[in-house]
Amino acid sequence: MMKKHCLGIALIAASLNLAAQSQPAKPGLIYPPGQPHGVGHLIVDVFPVPQSLKQLADMSSLIVEGIVEKVMPSRRGAGQTWTETDSVIRVAQTLKGSAGGSTIVIAQMGGRTEGAADQPTQYSLVQADERYILFLSLDDRKALPSVAGLTRYDVTAAWAGLLFVGADGLIHTDQRYTDSLRKAFEGKSKASMIDLINNAMVPAPTPVPPPFPGILK
Repeated sequence: MMKKHCLGIALIAASLNLAAQSQPAKPGLIYPPGQPHGVGHLIVDVFPVPQSLKQLADMSSLIVEGIVEKVMPSRRGAGQTWTETDSVIRVAQTLKGSAGGSTIVIAQMGGRTEGAADQPTQYSLVQADERYILFLSLDDRKALPSVAGLTRYDVTAAWAGLLFVGADGLIHTDQRYTDSLRKAFEGKSKASMIDLINNAMVPAPTPVPPPFPGILK
């Protein structure tokens, strides 16, 4: 999938059918030829991978604090070799850009459809009632189904733009995933994190050229 930033996908075992060989078959269940089944491990290759909060903010057209209102059933589009899951996000506050409404939709690679699952290896799919600070970019793909007419967004750099805010009001990261940028914010309060984001978006001062040397007589 190509957006403003290059996003590539690889499925471990190349086919979900291969992954299913190590799992016991369901009694009486016969899969049509070519229909994915079993569990595949999804690896998302992102370029560029943001190395700083400023770079992450610069790569994003929208930054919001939001609560996951609803997770939609996962889908696999025509000719699409991976599963995606849409989630409806209620915007609590906007830090950059304009969401165009109080609710938006984000799409994440991964999910489960009938008989098959794509499990991301670098991040978790959002769940209902979770709170995040989200770094997003407009998802302008035309073939995706409409979700209540809401504007669609992608998470910037797949996982880098997901900052989970726990019930204690602190940023928490999943120890299963090696993400040095997000791990740097582990344990910070939401208020402190928002201050860091706002500071990262302050334009660098324009260098003032040195004065012209005096004219020698």
